Amino acid sequence: MYLAMGLLLAGVAFALNSLAMLLVIVPWTVVMRHGVIAREERYLEGKFGEDYRAYCRRVRQWL
Repeated sequence: MYLAMGLLLAGVAFALNSLAMLLVIVPWTVVMRHGVIAREERYLEGKFGEDYRAYCRRVRQWL
């Protein structure tokens, strides 16, 4: 979902020919990874424990 949002943001930046919007992707990625995704991962690990950790070992994070 987050990868799709980043790609959509990049697509809009290219469609609008906007370098500034393209550069926004870098800080957006950092904020999403450390501010949103990390928080979700902690929550899921707390809620599902070993089942979630086993899932993480089987599934790629970004693709």
